[in-house]
Amino acid sequence: MIADIQEKYDQLSAKQKEIFAGYGLRQIKHFVEINLPDMEAVMPAGALVQGINADGKVQAYDSATGQHYIWISDKQWQLSTKATEMVDSKEDAMTVWRIFDLQKYELIDLSHVHRDFLESQTA
Repeated sequence: MIADIQEKYDQLSAKQKEIFAGYGLRQIKHFVEINLPDMEAVMPAGALVQGINADGKVQAYDSATGQHYIWISDKQWQLSTKATEMVDSKEDAMTVWRIFDLQKYELIDLSHVHRDFLESQTA
């Protein structure tokens, strides 16, 4: 278990608590440490990752061109006409990652931490 988990959880905004509960610490670590570097390495010029959209796809936006992109399974960005305003932001995920100091943990060690913590809150 993560030391001072309640103290760390209390530092999160309401949206960050939703991300914590919805994705869990393992998925947040995977997104920040594994997915983002790969995605940003082949980012279309001028675009920035916004976050994960309602369809569960990572979405990017180029403010200069107004174009949206979706990350597709074969490790590339695809121009999208179906962008959504509602995204779980990259910044919120990175804040959760920083607050919980997730770089210190192995993925497997984070598998049920969020679930166990949330269940202990309702017990």
